[in-house]
Amino acid sequence: MAITTAYHKINRKLAVSILATYKYLVILEHSNYRSFLKSVLAEKQKKNGAYSMRVFATHLGITQAAVSQVLSGKKNFSNERALQIAEKLKLNERETEFFCLLVQLESSKNALVKEAVLKKLSVINPERPVQELSIEFFRAISDWYHLVIRNMTEIDGIEMSPKNVAKRLGISPLEAETAIDRLCRLELIEKDPVKLHRYHKTQDYVIAKSASPSEALRSFHRQMMDKAIQSLYTQTPQEKIVGSETFAVSEDCLEEANQITEEYFQKMLSLAKKSKKKTQVYHLGVQFVNVTKEGKST
Repeated sequence: MAITTAYHKINRKLAVSILATYKYLVILEHSNYRSFLKSVLAEKQKKNGAYSMRVFATHLGITQAAVSQVLSGKKNFSNERALQIAEKLKLNERETEFFCLLVQLESSKNALVKEAVLKKLSVINPERPVQELSIEFFRAISDWYHLVIRNMTEIDGIEMSPKNVAKRLGISPLEAETAIDRLCRLELIEKDPVKLHRYHKTQDYVIAKSASPSEALRSFHRQMMDKAIQSLYTQTPQEKIVGSETFAVSEDCLEEANQITEEYFQKMLSLAKKSKKKTQVYHLGVQFVNVTKEGKST
């Protein structure tokens, strides 16, 4: 899978124009209120490693046990409690209504009521499927482990439980669970109908273009470069390939250099495809940058 500042290949049926900024915690991107709460908790823990489920519960004004039971699907919030939670999370009027409807959708047993709730949800956010893909796509690019998790589905016999994924990638189980849920909702992976904790890619190819500098792409490349730096100290020469060349060349050759780079990516992708038994996920990154011209930030 290749990612450049011009395009990101993920899935054949989608082409999404990348915007410069996005709001991480958007309730309208979710079809389940539990996944929204897990995203809120995961984001807070990412910003503050000491942030716990207990602190989250205190912030919401409920017990830790109640939060745990709701997030695990054992209990639902009441309509009154949903309003209180929305207020604690400082949701606006539209977001509050959407959140409360999601709670009602989960708790109702009546098919007619569920149908009515779904209609109200579509009225509040008629563009939801497109918006969800756009927002999620940003996150899939910005948080390095999303694409790694997606490609882990091709590793032979791997158990894709949040705990196992978290251990393999050095992230928290909550981050792993949230990412797997997000990739499923984005239809980038799907659950195996028979095997527990097994997933499959849905499509192989997508192109999403960015005509202007994208902070999401910058963030992704920055994180992957950090991973490459870490590998210098944690992986042996037999586990990685690292090399570089520094030379003078005309700027007029950049277009041809880009073509050569694309050919290289395609050859490496072909090599990966013919690999019969996949055991690990690797990231291929190429940097061909001007080191003699003073950069200008944008």
